[in-house]
Amino acid sequence: MKPAEEYILNQPEPYRGILIHLQMQIELTLPEVELKYKWNIPCFYIGNSPICYLNASHKKQFVDIAFWNSAHLTKHLNVLISEKRKG
Repeated sequence: MKPAEEYILNQPEPYRGILIHLQMQIELTLPEVELKYKWNIPCFYIGNSPICYLNASHKKQFVDIAFWNSAHLTKHLNVLISEKRKG
């Protein structure tokens, strides 16, 4: 098993379920995406270009999906949390 998959499967619920759901949605939407393990978290790449990463924050009790080029996002901006984060 790949380290990124181990990261996801070793998370306690509800984080594991959320991460699996996000992984499936990303892989269905972008079939050419590759799941890698960088900076101790699962990261999705197309070729050499990073797309997004997933992170379970147990302390803050949420799952992060962060996009490298978030400036290109145009829909659902009202639900994105950017407080104390890079744009």
